[in-house]
Amino acid sequence: MEENSEAKRTGPILFFDGGCALCHGAVRRLIRWESAPLQTLRFAPLDGATAKTMRTQGALSHKQNAVVLWTPDAVLSGEAAAGAALKLIGRTGWASAFGMLPKPLRMAGYRFTARHRHNWFGRVSKSCPLPTSPQRFLP
Repeated sequence: MEENSEAKRTGPILFFDGGCALCHGAVRRLIRWESAPLQTLRFAPLDGATAKTMRTQGALSHKQNAVVLWTPDAVLSGEAAAGAALKLIGRTGWASAFGMLPKPLRMAGYRFTARHRHNWFGRVSKSCPLPTSPQRFLP
């Protein structure tokens, strides 16, 4: 039985490039790093059904980004999404360290890495699942 789209959107969702090896690694790391009692962050590929539904409903921009963090209160993209995701999983020290970098430097570093991520880290096939915590992944 499939959940309705409103039920899927009750907590934060990190949308990522489902074909990016760097993104898959980052998602695995976030799951490992998240403080056990929290486990509220869920994940979905930017080209998946959840993102498509949310775009149709106006809850998510049609603009593709390497990472987008959706919460009931805000939609963040790029380096802002990465920093906020760290804070959400309880890694406030990492989030603070990341936030200490001047914003133009964070943005430039993020954009540069995002632009070259497929060349540097490669791609994963669409059929490559993220093996950990399948209940935390949306289509």
